[in-house]
Amino acid sequence: MSSHLKIEDVHDAIENGARTKNEIAEVVGKSPSNTNRKLKAWVENEDVRLDRHWNHGDGGGYVYTIPAKDEIDDAEDLPILGSRNYDWDRFVPDTEDVPVYRQAERELDEIKAVLKARGATGQLPRFQISGPTGCGKTTLAEYLAADRGAPMITIQCNYALRGAELLGTPQIVGGDVMWVDGPLTRALLASREREVLVLIDEVTRATARSKGTLFPALDHRAEVKIKPRGNELISGVAEDMITVATMNEGQDYETEELDAAEERRLGLKWELPYLGQHSPDLEAELVATKTPMPSTDARVLVDAANVVRDAAEDESEPAITRGVPTPAVISWAQTAYAFAERGLNDPVGRAMQSAVVKPVYDEVAGDVAGKIHSALKRADHEPDLGPEEVTA
Repeated sequence: MSSHLKIEDVHDAIENGARTKNEIAEVVGKSPSNTNRKLKAWVENEDVRLDRHWNHGDGGGYVYTIPAKDEIDDAEDLPILGSRNYDWDRFVPDTEDVPVYRQAERELDEIKAVLKARGATGQLPRFQISGPTGCGKTTLAEYLAADRGAPMITIQCNYALRGAELLGTPQIVGGDVMWVDGPLTRALLASREREVLVLIDEVTRATARSKGTLFPALDHRAEVKIKPRGNELISGVAEDMITVATMNEGQDYETEELDAAEERRLGLKWELPYLGQHSPDLEAELVATKTPMPSTDARVLVDAANVVRDAAEDESEPAITRGVPTPAVISWAQTAYAFAERGLNDPVGRAMQSAVVKPVYDEVAGDVAGKIHSALKRADHEPDLGPEEVTA
């Protein structure tokens, strides 16, 4: 990756007419591959003014934009990026990329039951999923969308989120100022044509003021007004907007309390544990599908992770406040296999440090490592990491 490419160079390129990664690379004089990696990193950085959108007009493809510095009160005459000619199939998660969801407490079956009966009951499909990081909240939403062939639109909540961003904002696109619809506007438009799943991710991280924009969209009205565009009314079909609001719970997370009105609009609620706490065999099976490790051996890692998870819920052990996320257990198994194949000694223990302790824990790393080591020693056997020559 070129260390000389600066965000200011990219801004200049966009303001002078560049739109795609190839056009930007040509203007700044860098290779398309290196430019693409840098652009991707900047788009994911909330502190950098750079966005990326799929342009559904003019042949499609991603275009890069710069949020306008100043608020534009009169955006009624601004052209809309892609002219709202959305290809909703592009928003449907690919079933090959979404893992099969393992239920902890029949929550998926219950959600599907509500969806199937909503025509008779009139119940709006609004769902809340809470639980610790890595317990599968987002995976549930992705799997549900992929399973139903529904477009999935994500509203990523954070403390800096402004309600206006949910509806849309003026952006500099290829030197021109255009209107780019926000995720809530797109979700309402999609619901006119088909089911759409709206993931409101980490809803408790947004302020009540910013979430106020959601209210008229989530109740029976299913509509919003875009003030900068002359109070343009965007309405959808309430029963075809499936919303899944996720929230992390626990003392490690700084969150905003939901008031009664928010709770009511966000709908039914399920509180999920880590899969391994409720169904250790299921989590072991999941680890086995993602790694070369047999499920019987993966169960050893799950049991060790559960010791830390139980400690995080035990008020008598205040030092450990966070359990081991399921993705960290999968990474632990993958890393242990890689270390064993390389011939490194104590591959399980070393992988535990690299994949679990150091990425997830900080001040209590020693306490967590000690608990996992003790659990591994108490296990009936050590995990079989692969072929005989690798294990040896």
